[in-house]
Amino acid sequence: MKLLLVGVNARWTHSNLALRCLRGAAEAGFSRSADPASHSVELREYEINQGRLSIVRDIAAAAPDAVAISVYIWNSSLVASILPDLRALLPRARLVVGGPEVSYRAEAWLERCPDTDLVVTGPGEGAVEDLAAAGFGRDPGRGRVLAGRPVDFPRSPFPYRDTDWTGLAGRYLYYESSRGCPFTCSYCLSSRSDQAQVFKDVATVMDELSAVVAGGPFLVKFVDRSFNADPARARELWRLIILRWADAGCRFHFEVHPGLLSGPDYAVLANAPAGLFQFELGVQTVHGATRSIIRRGGDWERERTAIRALAGLGTVHLHLDLIAGLPGEGMAELGASFDEAIALGADHLQLGFLKGLPGTELRERAAGFGAVFQADPPYEVLRTDALDSGELSLLSGIATLVDGLANRPEFRETLARAYATAGSPFAAFRSMAGFCALTGFDTRTRDRAKLAAMLESFLSGSE
Repeated sequence: MKLLLVGVNARWTHSNLALRCLRGAAEAGFSRSADPASHSVELREYEINQGRLSIVRDIAAAAPDAVAISVYIWNSSLVASILPDLRALLPRARLVVGGPEVSYRAEAWLERCPDTDLVVTGPGEGAVEDLAAAGFGRDPGRGRVLAGRPVDFPRSPFPYRDTDWTGLAGRYLYYESSRGCPFTCSYCLSSRSDQAQVFKDVATVMDELSAVVAGGPFLVKFVDRSFNADPARARELWRLIILRWADAGCRFHFEVHPGLLSGPDYAVLANAPAGLFQFELGVQTVHGATRSIIRRGGDWERERTAIRALAGLGTVHLHLDLIAGLPGEGMAELGASFDEAIALGADHLQLGFLKGLPGTELRERAAGFGAVFQADPPYEVLRTDALDSGELSLLSGIATLVDGLANRPEFRETLARAYATAGSPFAAFRSMAGFCALTGFDTRTRDRAKLAAMLESFLSGSE
């Protein structure tokens, strides 16, 4: 039998780690069958901007006996749209879906996409191994939903093969050194009780990273939800990466909790060459009351001190995240978080929008703060009791302006004038977004000359 593992990525530069984890699991399952040599596993990666018909035709041309598709919020609609066509072209093939977008709404998915033969929930590796061992055959007693059995992640096999590197050239390369998260943020699937955190040991991570770096990626992106949840382990990995790959020509990306950083971390990170590390730091909000409601916790004063210390090193590229639409937060509260984040001098600030992901506690409690979310992925907030639809629309314009202006060094001196004139960074961007709306300026542009002209025109009417 031929199994086709399919991923639809958000961009061409992205790659799909899940497929490579599932490949090893499927091969392990097939090895338990009566005739292992009669089975094969192939990978197919696409991106959401490809034509739907071209994806369907490519999958059908492979003539698979089973197709397993990894489903996320960014590809859910596209996957749902191609399943009827795949069924028409591959009437005998088993069509299986799994991943976070279907794990917590399996019955709803089956109702929406009746051409699906099976929905896998939870850990995919265990389910795929068992399905492969059984030849992906139909089991009437099992129904159409299969809960993946737990896997021993710290001892899971390295997902990449030497034959992968050519196809991954020029892309982000994802690596997973831990699963789960110790924090309980109510908007995040990693906060669920079935997402307990487990780690690969330092020696295993370094051995696997050696193979990854040898593949020549320009970015190795750790998918760990809180890489420094074990500070000593994180610190040792940073130290070893600096020693071994300071001149390797690739960058390493980590999601880091600023509240867990301390003096020994800064001592190690001070030795990192510029460009080796980039940290994504989830500020989300600076307000203790909101943090308590969303069960994020933490001490903003400690986190602010940590971020300043990192910025002061000048060795780590810093990316800060804020979330609009959190419980009880209106424009004033969001503006206060925004101004504090801008003042920290990070390289990149992202103003994102709350998503009511199925399976999260926050989605279940949405009525408690008047939240209405999109009915379909990406489930973005439409309004709350503190932010109406018009304010969220204005914030969307602010978010695009921040990305086009505040995240580019060439505009920082001019923006400082705008901040001084308006009284604060948030006030400046709020006025600027209104100015763009009145003048018809497309805030999505990244053309430097157009942005510079708009900014000067805005300032000439403000100063």
